[in-house]
Amino acid sequence: MRTLLVFLAFSAAAFAQDMGGTSFSIPAVPRPAPAIPTPEPEKAPSIFDPVPKSSGTIEEPELNTAFSNPKKFANPADRYTAQMNKKSGSGDSEEAIRKNVYMGDVRTGSKSARIVYRDHEYPDGDLIRIWVNDRIIINSVLLEAEFQGLDLPLEPGFNKVEFEALNQGASGPNTAQFQIYDDQGKLITNKRWNLATGFKASIIIVKE
Repeated sequence: MRTLLVFLAFSAAAFAQDMGGTSFSIPAVPRPAPAIPTPEPEKAPSIFDPVPKSSGTIEEPELNTAFSNPKKFANPADRYTAQMNKKSGSGDSEEAIRKNVYMGDVRTGSKSARIVYRDHEYPDGDLIRIWVNDRIIINSVLLEAEFQGLDLPLEPGFNKVEFEALNQGASGPNTAQFQIYDDQGKLITNKRWNLATGFKASIIIVKE
């Protein structure tokens, strides 16, 4: 009996020693790696794809400023071509230019008047004759690009000045601009005419 108790005590001590000196751990459960999504290949456009609806606003493309202003690159020769073709495109009908034109009257206290004239379009050989009170004072003068003129002494009352178209130059009608100044250099009037050959533009200067 005593021997059995000693054996049991020895066995218990040996078991307790084994339990105390031995350690163990629970292995961690491995976590699965996150799945990486596989990108879907881009779908090539197809003529059978539906057309997206428009928002209702149409944006106009921005124009190149070099072409949005065609005058910037216009041929300089076009300017002179237009001037040479001035008379046929001036809008004056044959009926409008085949008549005498009265340009009204002006009043001044000046003793004399300075009358200047020129071709208001491209000079093409227009010739005029100048009358004052039914008398020819200049038989023929060629209209040029620059003003030229004469000094006219004024009589009391009416002084009728007429410009007669002697031709229509290289292309009709006869076109001219004239200006009248008083003896102080003040502009009294500024007029233009378009006339067929043989017709006159007239104005009356009233000396007060």
